[in-house]
Amino acid sequence: MLLKILTYPNDVLLEDAEPIKEITEEIKTLAKDMIETMHAANGVGLAAPQVGVSKQLIVVCPKDENGVGEESVYINPKILKRKGRVLGEEGCLSFPGVYGNVMRASGIIIKAMLLTGEEVTFEATDFEARVIQHEIDHLYGILFVTKVQPAEQIAFKQEMRQRELLVASRK
Repeated sequence: MLLKILTYPNDVLLEDAEPIKEITEEIKTLAKDMIETMHAANGVGLAAPQVGVSKQLIVVCPKDENGVGEESVYINPKILKRKGRVLGEEGCLSFPGVYGNVMRASGIIIKAMLLTGEEVTFEATDFEARVIQHEIDHLYGILFVTKVQPAEQIAFKQEMRQRELLVASRK
């Protein structure tokens, strides 16, 4: 089932998500629906808060230069180690049409739980590392627009303020 992707300034996007204590059928369904929603929106990642669920669950499908990617679901993901730094352009399904350059680690070591309940620790590099870092940020209410390069900050602050005013005028 396709889920509604929340856009800024929805409050859920700014909150810390709750850790998942048990993998239930509800969590498995949420993960499946998030994958379907991510693909329908032409995204490469999606965090549960982006669909209004304040839980620590992300789905990712970073695609290579041929547009091929592998779907992964991570529960309660934590970054254990970061290495290197690389600047790259990012967008976000919660900020349609907005892009900016963000400095991220070029490699990360992650610990997470899979839908099977298995705990894994693995390394991600390059674009996969960027996507995972972006989605984990969502679990802590951190939006990519707050991490864009200083030269782009002014434009992003204006964009965010316009979105806030638009939402406030509808209330």
